[in-house]
Amino acid sequence: MRLTSKIKASLGLAALLPAISNAVRPVERPNILFILADDLGYGDLGCYGNKVIQTPVIDKLCRESMHFTNAYAGASVSSPSRCCLMTGMHTGHGRIRGNMCKVGGLQVEREGMPGLVRRTNLQPEDVTIAEVLQKQGYRTCLVNKWHLDGFDSTATPMDRGFDEFYGWLIPEPNSQNYYPSVRWRNREKYTIEANLNGQHRDHNTDRSTDEAIRFMERMGQKQPFFLYLAYNAPHVPLDAKDRKLYLNSGLPVVDQSYAALVSHMDENIGRVLAKLKELGLDKNTLVVFASDNGGATAAEVKELKLNGILRGFKGELWEGGIRVPMMVRWPNHIKPGTASNQPCYFPDFFPTFAKLAGVTQKFVTDGTDLMPAWKGKKLPNRMLYWEQFPRTGLSQAVRFGDWKAIRMNLDKPWMLFNLKNDPSETTDIAAQNPKVIAQIKDYISTARTESECWPVD
Repeated sequence: MRLTSKIKASLGLAALLPAISNAVRPVERPNILFILADDLGYGDLGCYGNKVIQTPVIDKLCRESMHFTNAYAGASVSSPSRCCLMTGMHTGHGRIRGNMCKVGGLQVEREGMPGLVRRTNLQPEDVTIAEVLQKQGYRTCLVNKWHLDGFDSTATPMDRGFDEFYGWLIPEPNSQNYYPSVRWRNREKYTIEANLNGQHRDHNTDRSTDEAIRFMERMGQKQPFFLYLAYNAPHVPLDAKDRKLYLNSGLPVVDQSYAALVSHMDENIGRVLAKLKELGLDKNTLVVFASDNGGATAAEVKELKLNGILRGFKGELWEGGIRVPMMVRWPNHIKPGTASNQPCYFPDFFPTFAKLAGVTQKFVTDGTDLMPAWKGKKLPNRMLYWEQFPRTGLSQAVRFGDWKAIRMNLDKPWMLFNLKNDPSETTDIAAQNPKVIAQIKDYISTARTESECWPVD
């Protein structure tokens, strides 16, 4: 829902987020557990074709789920992708369109980076899915990575719809590291003594899992919950807890560390899912697993593949930068061991989760309800949109059925690929398909609104 802060304040958020529909009894509303990996590539999991990295827990989850072969993140980098997930708006309409903004926002000097770094953050008028679920009686909790606060101390998860928060914020020193010395517990900053003075004793993946488990234990059957568990792994620095699984693999050390980070996350996801079952919550919990963007060039691609046959990496609008593994498990509602090749992306979770929670009001989002796909039905025929601002200017990409159009700058021509026949985006067929390009151009004219922080030069 797009509202100015003045309008939102005058009406009150409660007036904008309606009560539970009488047609949906509270007992039928599932808990929602959203597990997000960080920079995990499309080809990093055994269930998506990887032959090296050991991910038995996620592979089993995949067998119990519907997995998607044409699922996309909201963006090719972290902050805008998570903004799409939280607000249901794609990068042409969203508040945050890159990790760093071109103008505006708040700016600081960061160690190791020349000059001032600018970031913006979610504003009070940006309604998040956490706020929607909170108003529907869900207890909302974010564990670990928020990345939507910029440098604004008033834009924490607690200010944008989360009842509980256990993790780190952007301004914290070494916040992205796996052995942080500072984290947050709701609004309280605390020190991790075990990691002071460069010690590596308390790994962030373990700590995040412990916090998620403690939240589920406190909740039990009390009320429905939305738990957003956003791991760091396998984002750099590749600081694995240990590499013992891969010491005799013949992989270079950097690849061993990358693989170990993924396997360690996999092991911890196993702990979370086991706790769900122990608490008797697994049958009424919707579990989603995905990655925030495509794989980065952190490991040596030769052996690990990262994004499989897909072209490109994190930070690019090629398939390797935005297509991600995604699976959804909901016992007795989604047939296990099924696959969907229907294109979908992060903005779709806003309307889907709102509907699951019993919201009857129609929100203005760029997403669509995914539940028909979970039942094997067709989603609406639509175009999916991405944009980003590399140094060369505005880049854009559109997915339309089997078609994928991409241009690297506004003054560059559109390239076109048929992903069904050419998933690696090797052969540009724009010249042979002028009608498709014309449709893309017509859509692009309304696909984006101007952004104060990412203006088009």
